[in-house]
Amino acid sequence: MGSKIPMAGGIAERRIRPLWDAIDSRQYKNALKLATSLLTKHPDSPYILSLKALVLERMGKPDEALPLCLNAKDANPVDDLTLSTLQIVFQRLDRLDLATSCYEYACGKIPNNPDLMMGLFNCYVREYSYVKQQQTAMKMYKLVPEERFLLWAICSIQLQVACGNGGERLLSLAEALLKKRIDSHGLHELEALRVYISVLEQEGKFTTALDVLDGKLGKLFSIENDKLRIQGKLLICACEYDAAAKVLRSVLETCSDDWEAFLHYLSCSLEDGSASDIKDIKTQNYLEPDARPNSRLSSSLREEEFDLRVSDVRSFIQKLQENNVHEVRRGPFLANIEIEKRRLMFGKADNGELMQSFLEYFRRFGHLASFVSDVEEYLQYIEPRQRSKLLQELREICFQISPGDAVKGLGRTVAVLQVEEHFDIMHSESNDDRVAHAVFLAKLYLENLNLSKDLDSQEIMHGEELLPMASNILMELFWRTQHHGYLLEAILILEFGLSIRR
Repeated sequence: MGSKIPMAGGIAERRIRPLWDAIDSRQYKNALKLATSLLTKHPDSPYILSLKALVLERMGKPDEALPLCLNAKDANPVDDLTLSTLQIVFQRLDRLDLATSCYEYACGKIPNNPDLMMGLFNCYVREYSYVKQQQTAMKMYKLVPEERFLLWAICSIQLQVACGNGGERLLSLAEALLKKRIDSHGLHELEALRVYISVLEQEGKFTTALDVLDGKLGKLFSIENDKLRIQGKLLICACEYDAAAKVLRSVLETCSDDWEAFLHYLSCSLEDGSASDIKDIKTQNYLEPDARPNSRLSSSLREEEFDLRVSDVRSFIQKLQENNVHEVRRGPFLANIEIEKRRLMFGKADNGELMQSFLEYFRRFGHLASFVSDVEEYLQYIEPRQRSKLLQELREICFQISPGDAVKGLGRTVAVLQVEEHFDIMHSESNDDRVAHAVFLAKLYLENLNLSKDLDSQEIMHGEELLPMASNILMELFWRTQHHGYLLEAILILEFGLSIRR
């Protein structure tokens, strides 16, 4: 008996292979010829119609592609190859409803087909039809009791709850489904455990979630710190701040640059109220401590206890700073600024102490491109009358660089200029002074081009931030004066920077 000929959409695969290859290699003109030729031999083939529609859409001819797709749809195809091709074209034509109707018909014609049901599920995902997602996923789970299908259903339930539908009733259903799965089969994937914990979080069952982590399922975590981070978050949500601080401290001992862990550790240690807002369970949004300069925090601790806690945190941070590691770690040093900010918000410190911690961080990391993004949040806490003093001291630190370390010196200079920009020092300057400053920035960039001559073309050039800063000044002048010359010069500066990179 002869071997079975491989088929695709009801046509021998060897006949369609050249068309596939032409589409994959983006030879769309050749692909269109091949599709047209195949259609003369198989005029009623919905698969060839969908492939030709795909080619036409890729060629920028959606008006010609849509009628072909509709013709293919009217043939009521049920093979996954044709359906998936139609789905691609309908999605690009922004007609997801038509793709969904194709899969709905196929699933009705051939029920209990996992491949078709997965295609239908994906259609509902693209349409944000959370209820239908859940229903389809549950049908697949009953047909093929795999863990992934149950998780699809659970995630669909969570999406419904996030949109304000169902609430406690749906979450209880999700928890019950997961418990039943655990009792019968257990959980085998870490993502399944994460979903289970997230459901318990949404229900406010933090203690139950902690018990799950401490149990057999907790062994699914291959990285201990990942488990500890979740444990710390759950303890905060359960208002067990001392226990949370101990767990987060363990995370920082092995991963000292984990900034989020430090912020939560500090909030738990000081019991400043921001820790209780770590997470809004209803919306799943993480909340940072109140960052308004004029806001004040309060603590449940007595003054003496508060000072002791601050001292303990400082000692721990000092220990982290002294750890001998190879990579650059900014977190333990940036922590000093955060501590002074919190003390300022508690009324336990003044602006001078915050400025000193800021200057210390600049001495160590001021040459890095990340410096301003690191400290940007804290600049708003520097009082306006202190800003000139801070800038003066930053400039003095710039001069402390040895002549042989020009790259580091340039990095610090750029950082000071960016701080000036953040403080909007030039807001009261004349237009001529602003133009002069833009020229100064462009010249500074040109004078230091030689520092980047040995860099790879993919690397960021030293002082590259100067040109966008100069361009921003010219753009501001354009909005002020409506003189298009400023706009043209801003564009030319950026074009010059791009040409240098080429």
